[in-house]
Amino acid sequence: MAVGERPYAAFVLSLVGGVLILLGSLVSLIWASWAFWGRWGMGMIGPGMMWGWMPWSWPVFSTVGLISGAAVITAALMLYNKPGQAQTWGTLVLVFSIVSLLSMGGFLVGALLGLVGGILALTWR
Repeated sequence: MAVGERPYAAFVLSLVGGVLILLGSLVSLIWASWAFWGRWGMGMIGPGMMWGWMPWSWPVFSTVGLISGAAVITAALMLYNKPGQAQTWGTLVLVFSIVSLLSMGGFLVGALLGLVGGILALTWR
């Protein structure tokens, strides 16, 4: 197939969005582990006032972001390799881009790129 016969714009936007979601989740996970193991809170003087919810929420949300980023990247690659199923892969890109908003959404830019890429995949042909 030629490039014109594939949802190329949807693929590129979804792929870049997935990479940003993955990077944002990694940054969040590193930051959460530093804050958890270093036990630094506000003002760097010990556990902060939000320490009660922090130990479980940041790693969980970061893991959700890692899974979402991997799913968006996989769906983008499948979108390029199997353009006949563009609606299925576009739907997965949309769903996991929305889910990634729980964990920063790839600095928000990744989620927005994923949303646009998913919409382009759904409207392709």
